[in-house]
Amino acid sequence: MTHEGPGSCRGLFYFWVMVEIEHALRNYLVNPNDLDLGFAMAALARKTKAHYRELGGNLKKEAVTLGKTFAVDLKIGKWPDVLDGKFEDNFKTKTVSFLKKINGDVHKAAELMLKQCFDTVEKNVKR
Repeated sequence: MTHEGPGSCRGLFYFWVMVEIEHALRNYLVNPNDLDLGFAMAALARKTKAHYRELGGNLKKEAVTLGKTFAVDLKIGKWPDVLDGKFEDNFKTKTVSFLKKINGDVHKAAELMLKQCFDTVEKNVKR
């Protein structure tokens, strides 16, 4: 049995994180508030942390690497505060620009946000 695919734990976790982010972004489009962005940030941080572990990143350096990813490279929040949904104003700006760029398609926005986090954490793990 593989751990990949839609029926696996990893696939289900990815699916539910996407649902959480999409739901928060959809709510944010209807009524812009920091609470919904906080939910999106927390889900994004949880999935990025899981992705770091999937990559086989050093667990002793996890906090440093994820801190660099969120605070220095992406400039959207401080680790581990992002796990609680705390974010910088830059996250709000990036989210609004993602949503405008793709005409409010929350699924595509969620995918782009995850891709940006994944690419950045992969770059930091390879160093």
